[in-house]
Amino acid sequence: MEITSLQHLVNYLSIFGRKPVSRMKEGNTYRQYTYYEFVQNVRSVAAYLLRSKRLKKGDMVALYSENRPEWMMAYLGIVYNGVWAVPLDARLSDIEVKNLLLDCGAKYIFTTASLLENVLSEPEVVKQLSEIILFDRVDVPKEIQKKVRYWQDILEEGWSKEHKEHRELVVNPDDVASLIYTSGTTGKPKGVMLTHGNFAAQINALAKAVPLQDTDVLLSVLPLHHTYEFSVELTVLYKGASATYAESLKPNKMFDNIRETGVTVMIGVPLLFEKIYGGIMRQVRNLPFGVKHILMGLYHFTAGLNALTRKKAGKVIFSFLRKKAHLDGIRFAISGAAPLNHKVAKGFEVLGLTLLNGYGLTETSPVVSVNRVGRVNNYSVGEIIDGIEVKIDNPDSEGNGEICVRGPIVMKGYYRNPKATKEVIDKDGWLHTGDMGKLENGYLFVTGRIKNIIVTPGGKNVYPEEIEELINESDFVLESLVLGGPESQHSKGENIYAYVVPNYEFFDTYCNLNNLELTDDLVEQMIDRHMREVNAKLPDYKKIRGFRIRREEFDKTSTRKIKRFLYSGSDFLNT
Repeated sequence: MEITSLQHLVNYLSIFGRKPVSRMKEGNTYRQYTYYEFVQNVRSVAAYLLRSKRLKKGDMVALYSENRPEWMMAYLGIVYNGVWAVPLDARLSDIEVKNLLLDCGAKYIFTTASLLENVLSEPEVVKQLSEIILFDRVDVPKEIQKKVRYWQDILEEGWSKEHKEHRELVVNPDDVASLIYTSGTTGKPKGVMLTHGNFAAQINALAKAVPLQDTDVLLSVLPLHHTYEFSVELTVLYKGASATYAESLKPNKMFDNIRETGVTVMIGVPLLFEKIYGGIMRQVRNLPFGVKHILMGLYHFTAGLNALTRKKAGKVIFSFLRKKAHLDGIRFAISGAAPLNHKVAKGFEVLGLTLLNGYGLTETSPVVSVNRVGRVNNYSVGEIIDGIEVKIDNPDSEGNGEICVRGPIVMKGYYRNPKATKEVIDKDGWLHTGDMGKLENGYLFVTGRIKNIIVTPGGKNVYPEEIEELINESDFVLESLVLGGPESQHSKGENIYAYVVPNYEFFDTYCNLNNLELTDDLVEQMIDRHMREVNAKLPDYKKIRGFRIRREEFDKTSTRKIKRFLYSGSDFLNT
């Protein structure tokens, strides 16, 4: 059965009865909800907002909380009768929260004790809010006590009203469900309006693309306000599976959650999988000298053997490593929200772990493409999901052009910003993503962002992401950033330069193995050698003209993308 709205989804979930739907560790035990309790709580929230608060379709309720089982219940309760949910990043500052709440005008907010201070610190926000609903029962300042309600209390009130008078508003696929702010925490915020139909189309397509089963357990790590995590969790609900909310992002805590609750599916940003891969390889490097060299030999041997055995060799040879890392029960993992390092993708494949690279953006609800189990090509971002169209606009001689998307997953538009909406959605309904890519044999390849393109003095276009991928293939490199630097003060063309962050942990291991002293000169020498090797693979117009070593990691967004705008190629002008 296909879902038509999130209200339809909630009503459908009743069929799963007493099956577990979500759990989170508190102390030494897990607090767990069944589907029956989940649906009951969602309808209670919906009844409370509709009957006690008299909210109507188009009103807004903010949701400002860390990941927890109540987050999804509150969200679906908000949107059940056509009210708009405004999910906010739990890592926002008080000023950022103020900007977004004032922009949308929400008078109700669900939040937690740990984030309450950020809400109360801004007088304009407190004045605007009619009610603050706290998931946690804690004492609050006397001056705002009249505005505070507690989660359990509104559930009881909502449930009593639900039983007295069962009533729901008709929700149409074109009705907005989420107002999601993707940028603009300074200046004018930009809010994406995603509809019930957008999310329904995403659920229906993901259910076909990803082999989720009703016995699966998802580890929820990414923030739920992000559409990537959110849409996958909606699909988990649709399939009757369950989610474990990670109690911490510390690897040992996550691995405990995986082991204790039988996690079978993971989704995350590339950094998460880089950390997992790095942790496994660190275990190998810490083994006794002889065992370590045997395993590293097996690793390189398996890379070739996998091609002959349809990637089955790694599953057999390295089963003990997966078991040691508590990953032996993982059926597959999905990477998205940022480019996946090819070194990590290959490493997962060699170790017998199925990692599916995908692509999307908030404006497309978000998934556009994803690799499929059994036909993985992680150099690409996978095959296009069902029900949508993708075209490459104005391709160059190599087939690279702007990725455009059309179909039921495309947003309704930007909130109160028709000009910005018209700039990205053309008259034929194509959303211009701003990403460059190409289609080959049914697979989508993303080559970079239009705004990141470097134009050389000879007029050639260079995608920095492609060069970064080559630089990052080395174990000696943690991350890199490729920028265009002006050839001179008067030149419009740019040459290619790079910042490189060394992987000092790997350097330390390398020096210990080879009885070398770790010095800045050695790091410079090894990075320089690698950069020369990268240049040897590049045509002349793409060659790196200079690089600088950076000891600290780059500043990143909440989805772990480097904030490129903070760094300038002009710094290399006098290099």
